[in-house]
Amino acid sequence: MLAGHSFGGLYVRAFAARYPGDVAGMVLVDSTAAATATKPGQAAPAGRGSGDLIARVSALISTSARLGLGRLFTMSDFGTLPPRSRDEVRSSIATAATLRSTIDEYVQANVAMEQAALLSDFADKPLFVLTAGSESDAAWFAKQRDMAALSTNSAHRVVEGATHDALIADEGYAAVTTRAILDVVAAVRSGRRLDG
Repeated sequence: MLAGHSFGGLYVRAFAARYPGDVAGMVLVDSTAAATATKPGQAAPAGRGSGDLIARVSALISTSARLGLGRLFTMSDFGTLPPRSRDEVRSSIATAATLRSTIDEYVQANVAMEQAALLSDFADKPLFVLTAGSESDAAWFAKQRDMAALSTNSAHRVVEGATHDALIADEGYAAVTTRAILDVVAAVRSGRRLDG
C-alpha cells in the first residue's frame, strides 16, 4: 500500500506503474496530476534555455539558503503539528540541502509527471483520492476526479475547508487522511470494496 501527498502522488503512481505486483492499494492526497509529453521519453516543452535558467536560480537560492534565507520559510505555523514535529519540520526546511532538493524536484517535474502517466489503469485495486476543498480551481478538481477513475474500486473525497498543506499538517484534516489510509489497508486485507 502506498500513499503520496502533492508531488508524492506522482512518485506513488510511477512506482505502481513500474511494479504493479508490489502495490495492492494506493492513497493520493491532493496529488499533482500526471501529464504525458508530446513524445514518449521527451519532457514537455519549455522555453529556450529555461532549464539552464532554473539551474542558475536553483544554485542562487541554494547559496542564499546557506546564508539564512531558508529561515524565512520557518515562520509558518505548520497547522496543528505537535511542537516537536513542528520544530523538526522547521529545522529541516531551513537547510540549504532541503531547499535545493525542493527546487530540483520542480526542475524534474515534467519527467515525474510523464512517469506517473504510465499508470493509466489501477484495475480494481483500492484507490482513495483526497482533495483539499479550499484554494483549488475547477481544473484541479477535475484532475482529482480523473485520478479516482484509475480504479474501479475507488473513493474520492473533497475535504471541505482543508488546504493542500492542511491535509497533512492540521490535526483534524490529517485525521481524514489517516482514515483514508486505514480504509485502503482494510480494503486490501479484507478484499472488500471502498465506500465511495
